[in-house]
Amino acid sequence: MPRCLRAVHVLLAATMLLAPAGQLRAGWAQEAEQSEATAYRRWVLALVGAAVATVPALLTKEKEDARGACQSKACLTALAATMGASAGFLIGRERDQAAARRNAGGPTLKLETRAVELDLLPERLTAYQGGAVVVGREGMAAVQQDGRINRLAGDMRGVQAAAGLPAHDALLAATASGVFSFPLRDRAPGRLVLQQGGAALEPMGADQVALGGGALLRRLKLTGQGAMLQLEEEARAASPGAFTALAYSPFAGVLWNLSHDRLVARSAAGFEEVGSVTLPAGGRSLSLSGGRALVAAGSQGVFLLDISQPDAPRIMSQVQGLRFAFDAVLEGDRAYVALGRQGLLVIDVSDVAHPRTIGVARNLGFVSEVDLAGAGKVYALDREGGRLFTVDTGAAAAASSGRE
Repeated sequence: MPRCLRAVHVLLAATMLLAPAGQLRAGWAQEAEQSEATAYRRWVLALVGAAVATVPALLTKEKEDARGACQSKACLTALAATMGASAGFLIGRERDQAAARRNAGGPTLKLETRAVELDLLPERLTAYQGGAVVVGREGMAAVQQDGRINRLAGDMRGVQAAAGLPAHDALLAATASGVFSFPLRDRAPGRLVLQQGGAALEPMGADQVALGGGALLRRLKLTGQGAMLQLEEEARAASPGAFTALAYSPFAGVLWNLSHDRLVARSAAGFEEVGSVTLPAGGRSLSLSGGRALVAAGSQGVFLLDISQPDAPRIMSQVQGLRFAFDAVLEGDRAYVALGRQGLLVIDVSDVAHPRTIGVARNLGFVSEVDLAGAGKVYALDREGGRLFTVDTGAAAAASSGRE
């Protein structure tokens, strides 16, 4: 067998083996292992890979004076078959795992939607009573429930958190250098209302807002309207870690703050720590509903917690097998999870210890953020398509009832 042909043959087989293996290792680092509903692709492609890889070896004439390790035609054929089968098996296993992830979300849900085209590249979504605030690299947009858009802060960059305050006709935007206030319903310019910045904002009633930044949490009193809004500090507390998200429970009088993998309950009055729990993974977002909490944790799926006793919060369950949970929101017995290109996952959490998937809405583009849009509706942000969807979740509730 000519050395050049043998080198090409071995290189081809090695490439088939190593390229998918590296891709799979990257995938394993981003998703949890799960049981697979089907596993036939790996075996079919293993046979195909073995057959394809052995053809060059079988067609090559063996030299009579061939010497050295694995120089015979039989040895080369066996080696090619092994490497081809391995490559085919790895490629097939990746496809089996992709199919299993799709099946894990359940059936495709046909939900009624309405899309609003945004003239910015969206990055964050925050709902308020009457609409939603979309933050992008080119500024912000206040989108009302009827679809009208008020474009704000066209030259502003670095907004880390935003909050709509309809009682004050104001939109607060927190950056690393300060907090700015804009009119919510017109395009008048905003102004700097607090020189200290932050990374998380959470309204606490009509006239208060919590601001988390660095290692400091503050409660601010609101007076005034629009760009003339005034902020006055009423309470503060130190935190050992940076703030990932804030969520206020008005009935319990507790402000919950998520700092990477630690969820902390604080009294609304003075922000004293009441209780805490450490998660097995870092969280990206936090949502509350009644005595339950939902944390999106990226490649680790989502965590459901019992927070009915703020001094002793407990992890009740973890939904795994998701490629990546970008965001999640909780409303009653339903959880809605943003899965990127996979769509919007709907989960029944009526039994918080044993959640079950209802299905996935797959026609919403790249769903990177999700928030509540009123009774029976959610907002879903399509990051790649630059659209904000209002999704009627009634069909998902009907699908859940039909399976019970």
